[in-house]
Order: sequence, then C-alpha cells, then structure tokens
Amino acid sequence: MRRIRRPAGALVLLAALLVAVGTTGCGKESEKTSGAEGEFINAGDAVYQVQLSRLLNGQARPDDDYLQGQPPASGREQYLGVFLTINNDGKKQYLPPGDMKVVDTQGNEYLPIQTSGSGFGLNFTDPIPPGGKAPPPDSPAATGTEGGALVLFRVKEESATDNLPLHLEIPAPGGKQSSVTLDI
Repeated sequence: MRRIRRPAGALVLLAALLVAVGTTGCGKESEKTSGAEGEFINAGDAVYQVQLSRLLNGQARPDDDYLQGQPPASGREQYLGVFLTINNDGKKQYLPPGDMKVVDTQGNEYLPIQTSGSGFGLNFTDPIPPGGKAPPPDSPAATGTEGGALVLFRVKEESATDNLPLHLEIPAPGGKQSSVTLDI
C-alpha cells in the first residue's frame, strides 16, 4: 500500500480551516434575521421556523379544515398557507405581529387572514409567555400533519406562480424586519 505524504503546511492550513469553520457557527443565534424555510430566524426575542409553505385546495383534505370559514378563492386568487412555529426566548410576553406579510418579486404585499377559529391558525391576539411556544403543544396545529400554526394569505394567481420567490416578512422590535424565503 502506497502512503501519501502531505506537507506539514497543508496540515496546519487544514487545521486552521477546521477551527475557523467550527467557531463561525458559535455566534449568537439571535443575529440570524433572514433565511429559508426550515431555518431558525429571529425577530427580536422570538425565534420563527417556517415548517412548510404551500398553496391550499379547499376541495381536498386536510386543506378543507385549514380553510374552514373562508370563502372560496376566486379564479384569479389562491390561498397560501405558511405553517410555522414560534419560540419566545425572551423574558416578556410576545405577541405575534398581525402585520407580517408575504411579498412577491413585483412588490405585491399580502396580509394574513384570521384563521384562529379553525384550531390550526396562529393566534395573533394571545401572547406567547416567556419560554412558551406557538402553536401550543396540545393544539390541532401542533399535532397536525404540517407541524405548525397556519398563517393564511389570499394571493393573486400570478404571485403564486410567476412572481417567485415569495418572502414572509416579520416585523421585529426597533423597526427591524426579519424575512423567510418561502419554498412554494
């Protein structure tokens, strides 16, 4: 068997790179304010994770439960469901902002539709206690197939098909904003 000899300088460089990679991941997690679905994104003391985003079909299960009480979407609109979790890592109660929005590449903005009555929707009126989580662990949203609270948007057809990617923008304290790129 032939042995490959590496110069000592290459080993030192490799060790330095491994140390650099290892320490860059040790930064404070709260600094991450934008990213993609599945990533932990901070908005102040709240940590958001979008589990899934997708177009909903009111004629199919389980979407008919998610769209309970909503009028049928017109031929030029679609319902977009964003399923997410929120952890309150702060020392004060956290109220999810009702003015979070979805924005497409053309600048069209969409605000959430009230869905808390379905049992799956994110409740914008009940604060999350310090150390708490939304959706609550024993709720239909937490135990459902999507694994998160539903934030529902009615979007134009072209926003859902042509003006991609869509971004979920979450207001944060101090006038800052966090953003999640949605994967629909």
